[in-house]
Parts: sequence; C-alpha cells; structure tokens
Amino acid sequence: MQTLFYIWRNLKRNKLRSILTILSVGFSLALMTVLNGYMAMQGVWGKEAETRNRIVVMNSQGFSGMLPISYVDRVRNTEGVQAASQYAWYGGNYKDEQMPFAQFGVDPKSVFDVWNEMTIDPKQLEEFQKTRNGCVVDRRLAEKRGWKIGERIPLQGTFYRFDLDLVLCGSFDSPQDTGSLWFNWLYLDEGMRAMNAAGTGNSGTIFARVTQSESMASVSQRIDERFASSDNPTRTQTEAAFAQMFTDMLGNVQAYIRNIGLAVVFSLSLVAANAMAMSMRERTTEIAVLKAIGFSRRRVLVTILGEACSITLLGGLLGIFIGCICLELLHTLSSQFMPLSVFEMLGPWLVYLLTTAAGIGFVSGIVPAVRAAQLSVIDGLRRVV
Repeated sequence: MQTLFYIWRNLKRNKLRSILTILSVGFSLALMTVLNGYMAMQGVWGKEAETRNRIVVMNSQGFSGMLPISYVDRVRNTEGVQAASQYAWYGGNYKDEQMPFAQFGVDPKSVFDVWNEMTIDPKQLEEFQKTRNGCVVDRRLAEKRGWKIGERIPLQGTFYRFDLDLVLCGSFDSPQDTGSLWFNWLYLDEGMRAMNAAGTGNSGTIFARVTQSESMASVSQRIDERFASSDNPTRTQTEAAFAQMFTDMLGNVQAYIRNIGLAVVFSLSLVAANAMAMSMRERTTEIAVLKAIGFSRRRVLVTILGEACSITLLGGLLGIFIGCICLELLHTLSSQFMPLSVFEMLGPWLVYLLTTAAGIGFVSGIVPAVRAAQLSVIDGLRRVV
C-alpha cells in the first residue's frame, strides 16, 4: 500500500509531463481502438451471418457483371433453397444528402422470408407488397429521420438514371441497426424500361436462405453449375464469406492494422521512455536517499515500473474510452458502414488494447527502473540535479 501511495505521489510530481504523456498514449490508443473496433465488427458480423443459413449469388465477374432477374426464380427452385430475393443496390441521394443510408430493391413477397430474423407488422407488409412505389425502412432509421407511415421519400438516382418517389409503408425491426431502406425492385425496373435505359432486368445480387447449414456448400455448387454455361455465370458463397469479401477488397486490412499498431506501440514506447528517463534523472538524489533509508533494489524497481505502467494504463483507458465514443458515433451517424454498436462488439480485443498499454509502460520503464535499482547510494548522493 505504501508503494502504491508513493507511485501516485510521483505521478503528481510533474503534472504537466504526466498529463502530456497520458494524452499522447491516449490519443494513439484511440486510433488503434477505432481500427481494431472495425475488425471486431467484421468478425461479429461474420459470425452472426454464419447462423442465418444464407447464401449470396452474384456474377462471377463481381458487382460489375449482370445477374438477370430470371435467375431469382431458378435459384428459388433449386433443391435445398427455402426462399430467395433480388437485392439490388440503388445508392441514391436523399434531398441534399449523398447516399445517407443504404437502399436496396427487393422482392416484397419473399424478402422477409430470406431475412426471417427481421420482423414487420403483417398489415404494413401487406401494404408494402401491393404498393408499387412502396418502401419499408429499419425502425431505427425511421426514428432517426422522423419518418411516419405514408410519408414520401424521394431519392435521386446516381448509379441508376431513374429517380424514385417512394411512399413509406412500414418499418421493420432487426437484431442490428441496418440503417437500410427496402423498396420494390419492379418499380425501379419499370421506370428504367420506360426510359429505355441500360441496366434493366438486373437483379444485382440474389440472397437465398437454405434449409440446413450443412447443405450450404452443396447448394452453392448446384447453383453455380446450373449457370456455368450461361452468358452470366455465377459465384455463390455464404453470407459470411460475402461479408469478408468487402474487407478483402480493401486489401489485407488485418496486416495494415497490425503494422500500424506496431508502429504506434514503438513510437509510444520511445515517448514514454523519454519521459521516464527525464523523471529518473531529476530524482537521482531522491532514489539514493530512499535506498539509504532502507528501500531495497526490488522495491525501487517495482516503484519505477509501477509508475511507468500507471501512466500508460491511464492513457490506455482514456484512449479506449475516446475510441469507443468514436465507434459509437460512427454507428449512430453511418450505420450502413458501422452496423453494430460498441456494446455489441465488446470482447477480448479491448483487453488486448489495455494489455498493449501496460506493455508500453513496461518497455518504457524497464531500463530506467533497472538503472535506478542498481544505482549506488554514494553515486546518487554525489549528483546535483
């Protein structure tokens, strides 16, 4: 207890230096928290997708290739498939906002059979199915925007030339905040055909739910074999693999984050080591006096290391707190890119960051601590600070 009191007193000895060191560690760890939080979100999303028994059918050339709408029924009729729906990204602007939320053209009759974890009032679903320009939205998006049933939602096309004038028919509840709007795909396609625009009849991607998780691989293979000799061959994968594909499109993000983390840890270790070295140089005589009155080498070592680790741990806690706030703001402001709340991503990665902070303190303090422990009383008393 006396050692802890002495450590706390030393932290307050030079408050400005301690605060600056804590802030440097904190803001750097905040960056690492955001990066690791993004990776944790991908992992949670992927694990959640593995439980839904969904597969994704897309053109073998990727998003640039066409997937004819006729494929939806053929996928739906494949053995082992329970439900299927087209899922076409629209990407329109809402008023003066550029793509503020996700928008997809779907089949109103089957979309909630594919995403069976999402619930909607039966009357609202019936209204959505019979209204050609109808749409439904995630309840949290409707509450955020203040939308009410019957409200008109105009979307200006960016990728598609046809603008949508949608009517809100209802809202659905989902386990995670999807921040998405679903509209009737036929409304978009009919508008495109009336304009003789290119890209009509394209379902974008097809999401399907299979009866059993064990049959996902075999069903995917049957679908790809069915379209192998067509003009638009397909590539079918699980929803978890589809989610991972977006990460892979950015390159080896895991390696980037790991390398950035190593660079941050190295830089912080130098900053903290410099602060500890200055502190020990100023307190050389004091350490000699402590050893003269009975402080053992081990106690001096523990005291100095404790001081270094305390500073970096305080900085780590501050950084993790700031990083979690940033992640929650990203989730609130752009749930289509950060669909999970911080509370849904809590896990070992936070302990890893806190351990990293402690490790920085150990690395930065070990040399000054060893030198202080080995300092002789005579040499220490001879020095004048």
